[in-house]
Amino acid sequence: MFFGGDQSSPDTYQKLFADIEMYTNNFNGTDPEAYMGSWVCSEIPSPSNNWLGNNMPRYCNPEYDALSAEMGGTADINERARLAKAMNDLLMRDGAMIPLVHRGSVSAFANTLKGVRMNTWDSETWNAADWSR
Repeated sequence: MFFGGDQSSPDTYQKLFADIEMYTNNFNGTDPEAYMGSWVCSEIPSPSNNWLGNNMPRYCNPEYDALSAEMGGTADINERARLAKAMNDLLMRDGAMIPLVHRGSVSAFANTLKGVRMNTWDSETWNAADWSR
């Protein structure tokens, strides 16, 4: 199975031995740290780590790793946003990620429902505790 974790299978996305592969992924929540951390050199799947790791394209850039480490050491939301954008720019510039697909979604809510804030990174009900009529 392509998305399986069977270490003995040659057909998983951790082991794909081709120049390019296509699949879409995303992350839950609003904080990109864990997702962006998947692209550091130490996350490259290889025989030495039993094909574990989340860096399927085997992207390795010390500049990116430094930004990831910096993000892990700051709680300032504006600085984290700046770092996430810089990391994203490196992934695009270096061709590690080529965005081809946008999974659009449609949501609606009653005009009388207050406090609803749509969030493309989480479910429509992520802040339901703040809703009122």
